[in-house]
Amino acid sequence: MQAWPHKLLNISTTRQKGGPFEKYSRANRDFLAYPPEAICQCLTISRYQKFDDMKKYQTHRRSGDPSPLKIRLTALIFMPMSLVACGLTLYWLSYDILPLFGRIYRDAPIVETPYLGFFLLMGLPGLLYLIVASALAAWNGKRFDPPQNSKLYRFQSLMLAASIKTAVFVAPALIAITTLTLMWRDYSPCPKLLISGSAWQLFWVNDDKVCFKPEYYINDHWPCKKENGKEICVQADGR
Repeated sequence: MQAWPHKLLNISTTRQKGGPFEKYSRANRDFLAYPPEAICQCLTISRYQKFDDMKKYQTHRRSGDPSPLKIRLTALIFMPMSLVACGLTLYWLSYDILPLFGRIYRDAPIVETPYLGFFLLMGLPGLLYLIVASALAAWNGKRFDPPQNSKLYRFQSLMLAASIKTAVFVAPALIAITTLTLMWRDYSPCPKLLISGSAWQLFWVNDDKVCFKPEYYINDHWPCKKENGKEICVQADGR
């Protein structure tokens, strides 16, 4: 009975100096002191545990989780791209959308309404979320996956919800309000002023005389034409 567990476990032995006999180490002798049934049960449990650990490891490997280095490199690529996109969005909003309301307030002869520009508003909360997520991923080397009920999870939910609601509700509402305001202030659309390749915008005029087919534009889309050898341009911003 003593040779069987020694052969099964393949326990290493050490030869005692000065003697012809082999003896087990103290730890091995303590282990072999258990009855064979307990040893077999222990080996069976250990084998199943190793198999379960192997399955967990294979599942983890199949999940395709990238290494921290790849996460950091990806985040460092996305972060400057998000910053540039956010800067361009703010620039286009300040260049196309904000002057629109100033022209309406001043009763400018021509009001250019870039309707698709209103949908740029949805990009601000989404880009802010990408900047924060990329910065944290680059710092921690982990995917941005905050636990529920945490401040970062609430921030993530808030930014994504704000982006979707802006595209579905805010942008169409601003377009409708702007159009109704122009009609209320006696503006009418003028397709003749439409710049080639800009079907996503519309020009409104409050005087039929400034509704003509321009030959070219100057400054901030001021329409110009030549009549009797003279250059005639309309100051569209009403300043």
